[in-house]
Amino acid sequence: MNFVDKLKEAYPVRWLYFTLKFKLPLQLMGERKLEEKIFTQVLGYVPNLDDPQTLNEKMCWLKLHDHRDFCTMVADKYRVRSYIAEHFGEEHLVPLVRKLNSWKEVTKEVFPDYPTIIKCNSGAGTWKIVRDRNKVDYKRLRGRCHAWMMLNHYYETREWQYKNIQPCLLIEKLLMDSEGRVPADIKLHFFNGKCTFVYKVIDREGDNYRAFFTPDWQLLPFQFTSKAKYKKITKPIVEPRPQCLDEMLRIGTEIAKNFKYVRVDFYDMGQQFYFSEITLYHGAGYNQFYPAEYADEYAKLLEIG
Repeated sequence: MNFVDKLKEAYPVRWLYFTLKFKLPLQLMGERKLEEKIFTQVLGYVPNLDDPQTLNEKMCWLKLHDHRDFCTMVADKYRVRSYIAEHFGEEHLVPLVRKLNSWKEVTKEVFPDYPTIIKCNSGAGTWKIVRDRNKVDYKRLRGRCHAWMMLNHYYETREWQYKNIQPCLLIEKLLMDSEGRVPADIKLHFFNGKCTFVYKVIDREGDNYRAFFTPDWQLLPFQFTSKAKYKKITKPIVEPRPQCLDEMLRIGTEIAKNFKYVRVDFYDMGQQFYFSEITLYHGAGYNQFYPAEYADEYAKLLEIG
């Protein structure tokens, strides 16, 4: 690691960057004004948050108004495990190796001698695969975990459900297919309790194929993602219908009864599946349809009143 990389990962630098870029603007402007500003920068138009019509406007309206404690619980990757176990069964949980309350606990000794993944319970994209515990730079990993636990995701995206989560670290068994790859992600998008489409991610560490399907598994001709990710997405391939999709839909539908919009994610392991996470706002409410002509169609399906 060169000097510049070391500087970027230094705790004071991260804290200062996070404070100046995210926390201070939110404190000075408030949620709504900052949301309007970022929305306009990302999507190119000023949102109507008094009478939202587009799908992005509706999702951002929900971000600003749905502040239930239940939202915090399901967004917490640790606490949601108890909810899933109680309502749908422990067999759908990825095996938990260890829960850590401090980044200082991240040492070789806390990892088993088989592939795992370490993640923070309170953010998005805060994870690291550890296939061999003997080949890890633990000082660097501790620094990364420190940042995960310190940088409250709420201030970055105004997603209130993350604001009051008590951060911790989870070490889980790494799920793998017969070829040693992480399993496909099955992401169910629900509008007013009904699954409208299914988003499948295949070979996330490799070719990273992505495709959208109807619940009865007809390929859809669009992507629903950020502009940056859309440019990187490889051409989707036709995939067989997951064997456990019906059961995923059953569980997802029960969870979706609690929300206007929600995305419920699972790991597809062929003859079995595991719960992944519950996401309240896909892409923090900023993802778009490509081609754009599908945006109006799905906006009409989401009723927030």
